[in-house]
Amino acid sequence: MVIDMGYWTKVFKRLFAFLLTGVGIYLSFRLAIFYMPFLIAFIISLTVEPIIKLTSKKTSLNRKTSAVIVLITLSIIIIAILSLGIVSIISESSNLLQGLNRLY
Repeated sequence: MVIDMGYWTKVFKRLFAFLLTGVGIYLSFRLAIFYMPFLIAFIISLTVEPIIKLTSKKTSLNRKTSAVIVLITLSIIIIAILSLGIVSIISESSNLLQGLNRLY
């Protein structure tokens, strides 16, 4: 009886790749707490980079100054949006509680 070792090598390689992929996916979900801030910072830097280049080119400021201006402006915009959202959530929840009081 002839045993084809090439077949079993392919089977074990595919099984090993499948198991390694499963372990990688499991570890990536388990370690998401640790690398998520770095991923968010990377996405923010990719988003802000063209704005910084445009600002430094149009205003003839150096890169550091334009980066500080852009980041402060974006921080102010984000804080304003969050505060408006929080105010609307609080007002809507008070309206909801008043409506529940009228029902009961």
